Amino acid sequence: MIRSLVILVAFFIIYSALKTVVRSAVKAYHADDQRRSKRLMGDEMVLDPECRTYVVKDRAVTRQIRGALVHFCSDACAGRYEDKHRT
Repeated sequence: MIRSLVILVAFFIIYSALKTVVRSAVKAYHADDQRRSKRLMGDEMVLDPECRTYVVKDRAVTRQIRGALVHFCSDACAGRYEDKHRT
């Protein structure tokens, strides 16, 4: 009887340990998958129409010209573009 009880307890401990290892592995796999997809997405880039360089949208200088939002890499490019397109 005691032998059966010891075997049952040992089986339960092994089962719990394997369950914990599998849960951790699945959690790490999904976390790595989320990090990878975030890294691939990156930041949105916009094209500066004046100097033709790409700028991260969050850092771009934005002006409204003729009712449309236009993004620039700097205030200097925005000023030159506005000077050329004044009507």
